[in-house]
Amino acid sequence: MNIENVPNFSQEKFSQLLEESLKNQPKEGSIVTGEVVNISGDTIFIDVGLKSEGRVSINEFSNKDELKVGDKVEVYIDRLEGRNGCTQLSRDKVAKEMAWNKFEELSENDGSISGKIIGKVNKGGFAVDIEGILAFLPGSQLDIRPIKDPSVLMNIEQPFKILKIDREQGNVVVSRRAILEDSRKEAKNELLAGIKEGMIFDGVVKNITNYGAFIDLGDIDGLLHITDISWDKISHPSEKITLGQEIKVIVTKYNPEVQRVSLGLKQLSDNPWKGLEKKYSMGTKHKGKVISISDYGVFVELEKSIEGLVYLNEIDWNTKNTHPTKLVNVGDEVETVVLDLDIDKHRISLSIKQCTENPWKKFVDKYPVGTKVKAKIKKIVDFGLFVNVMEEGKENDLDVLVPAVEINLDDNPKNALKNYKIGDDIEGVVLSSDLERERVTISIKQLEENNYKEITDKLVKAEVVTCKVLEVTKDGLYVEAPEGVKGFVKKYDLSKHKDQQKPERFTVGDRIDAKIISYDKSKRMLNFSVKILEIAEEKKAIAEYGSVDSGASLGDILGAAIEKQERDNK
Repeated sequence: MNIENVPNFSQEKFSQLLEESLKNQPKEGSIVTGEVVNISGDTIFIDVGLKSEGRVSINEFSNKDELKVGDKVEVYIDRLEGRNGCTQLSRDKVAKEMAWNKFEELSENDGSISGKIIGKVNKGGFAVDIEGILAFLPGSQLDIRPIKDPSVLMNIEQPFKILKIDREQGNVVVSRRAILEDSRKEAKNELLAGIKEGMIFDGVVKNITNYGAFIDLGDIDGLLHITDISWDKISHPSEKITLGQEIKVIVTKYNPEVQRVSLGLKQLSDNPWKGLEKKYSMGTKHKGKVISISDYGVFVELEKSIEGLVYLNEIDWNTKNTHPTKLVNVGDEVETVVLDLDIDKHRISLSIKQCTENPWKKFVDKYPVGTKVKAKIKKIVDFGLFVNVMEEGKENDLDVLVPAVEINLDDNPKNALKNYKIGDDIEGVVLSSDLERERVTISIKQLEENNYKEITDKLVKAEVVTCKVLEVTKDGLYVEAPEGVKGFVKKYDLSKHKDQQKPERFTVGDRIDAKIISYDKSKRMLNFSVKILEIAEEKKAIAEYGSVDSGASLGDILGAAIEKQERDNK
């Protein structure tokens, strides 16, 4: 028949019908429902709507004894045309294909599926049979905790979660641990919903660290801090508990936001610190035994489970920068005095040194500020000198500081330190005392300044000071007064006569008489004047030998004064 002659029927309509017909036709790799049309020996012939019937081995059917012609069965189209031109069908692949579809759906929906662990594999995991398909179970996904004997889990129907699926490669990766974690999470949330401080649990020591131990309470873990293990002071949790030990613990704190459970062990026994306020009140003295030593002090046992801390600066009166092991030994019996007590925090602060006389108070009483002392240098540091004051020819054990800025009046501190070495004797005055901080400072330069002041006071009182010229400059003369005191005579102070105010008139080594007129603190130097001395001598001569008004000339008056001076000298 020619379709072109059929009324109302176009080529386009025919193509559409043909396409729909081909679309609905079974394809390779699909599962279809067919009808059993014949059973011959070990072969079953099934009509799946194709031009030829398909063949399936009867052994692929689990209910082969019940099959009969006319039964509807699901089969997998393996090939549309086999060797004999017949369609090759498979009953086994139906189950596998349906299983893969199920795997993909479960993987997308985060579901679980049952299977059996059937053996180990070389990749460090296990083979799992899930509905006829072998899946891989990594060793890390077997359980939450390491299992010594995995054989106890073999050939047991149990749930698994699909982690990864690759249908083309035929690979499936599953996890038993994820199932356990989900179950544990549910149980954990249920337990945490009712947990309260003060609840007591039976637990197992799961892990021990330097700061405490993790206790397995079943579905949750709690932290037992080292300070909550025992009323005694311990250095490591292993001193009181062991791994795997079953213990009773109490919930001391629960943080619902982070689901953190803090546990206590010592809280289940009586607190030995309770009621000690009177016995160990501040100022009371007690004997004890040194049980441990640290960098910052020593721990002293006063009685069982009651320990106090003696900080480094409370061991001895003069122990700055000295390690406690050089002062006491473990096992030493010591006398202590209570400085502070905190029952809630279980802390007692003790002092050993305060059981003896305070040598700093004794020193301060004997050497008040301003006292002149002699000392020997014991140590030199960047900021000064540490010295021991000499008492009756012996060294005092207290380390007293001479600050670098208090060494010399002229040099800068760094240069001043270079002039001293350990063992040198020095003299100074007590500059300051601080009993609370146990500090005393001595000044060398202040002693020099005091001596200098005494000398300059004498020079100021003197009417005439004889000076030696040290240096001649265009502005005046640098001179040295008695006792090594330095000074300067300005140019206009060299004479009352202008023609004599010439520094070049003098040479180094010349001696001149002058009078002190001022003191320059910044330069630490006296200012002298010959001019003032000449004027003063002139006034004195006029007062003794007459005045200009009496008719005598100034030359006569000064001449008479000079003659008298010469007679007095003779």
